[in-house]
Amino acid sequence: MSLKNTDDRPPWAEMMTSFFSGGGHKLFTALQMEPNKVAKDEVSVFATIPGFFSFRTGDGSAHPGAYTIILDTVFGFSVFARIQQPKAIATINLKTDYLRSIEIGAKVICSAECHAINGNIARTRGEIFDYDGRPLASATGAFMIASGGPDFTSIEETPSI
Repeated sequence: MSLKNTDDRPPWAEMMTSFFSGGGHKLFTALQMEPNKVAKDEVSVFATIPGFFSFRTGDGSAHPGAYTIILDTVFGFSVFARIQQPKAIATINLKTDYLRSIEIGAKVICSAECHAINGNIARTRGEIFDYDGRPLASATGAFMIASGGPDFTSIEETPSI
């Protein structure tokens, strides 16, 4: 499934969608992350759990840290959606509740929202579900905006081929 109404999306949404699903980041590529919804109030991403996240040899389930990585990424995406511009951000707090394990190769859905911004601190919350709608993990996070991290404006200025 892919994003709908791409002609109606603002430039910041297209740029961030491209960053997270365009193959420019090895982890996002391995997770086969595909944004499904990009809106100011919510971001939703599909991902597939790759084999290198195996919890125990021969177990077939993913390490719970895989959820944290996916949530951290999608939470960051939700901050960009809320402020509607690319700025450097940094995770300063992330609390993940692991509810159920997931098998390697399974597809998951991660939804997140940036529900509050106070000064340069953004607060997020979200969940990961399996394709049957069962909750796998939920989390809350805090991010510092304008943290001095990566400069996303260089992505915006890169000409398309």
